[in-house]
Amino acid sequence: MKKEIIRTDKAPNPSGAYSQAVKLGNMVYVAGTCPFELETGKVLAPGDIGAQTRIVLSYMQEILKAAGSSMDNVVKVTAFVDDLDQFQIYNQAYGEFFQHEPPARSTFEIGKFPVGMCVEIECIAFIEEDHS
Repeated sequence: MKKEIIRTDKAPNPSGAYSQAVKLGNMVYVAGTCPFELETGKVLAPGDIGAQTRIVLSYMQEILKAAGSSMDNVVKVTAFVDDLDQFQIYNQAYGEFFQHEPPARSTFEIGKFPVGMCVEIECIAFIEEDHS
C-alpha cells in the first residue's frame, strides 16, 4: 500500500509539517482542521463556536471530496474545543453535518488556541469501493 497526500485549495493550508489529509488504501485521515480564512489565515467568526464548527466541517467536506470520500463515510471524529460550556452550541452545528448515522466522536476541551479560535476537528473516513 502506498500513502497519498491529499491537498485542496478549498481548505486552509497546513501551518506546519503536516498534510491536510493522508489517504492509505481506502482510508482517509484528515488532520485537525481550523476555522482560518483561506487567503490570510486569520481566524474566522472569532469567539463563535457554532459558526466556526460549520466553517471547519465545510472545509473537511472539501478535503474529503478531494480524497474521493464524503462526510457520509466519516467513521471517527476527534474535536477540540476551547470551552465545554459551549458544547450544546457546537453539538447543534455539528449535527447539521451528521444527521443520519453519525460517526463515533470524542470531544476534548483544550487550554489554548489562537485568539478567537474555538474549535479544531479531525476525522477518519473511508472511500467506498467502486462496484461498477
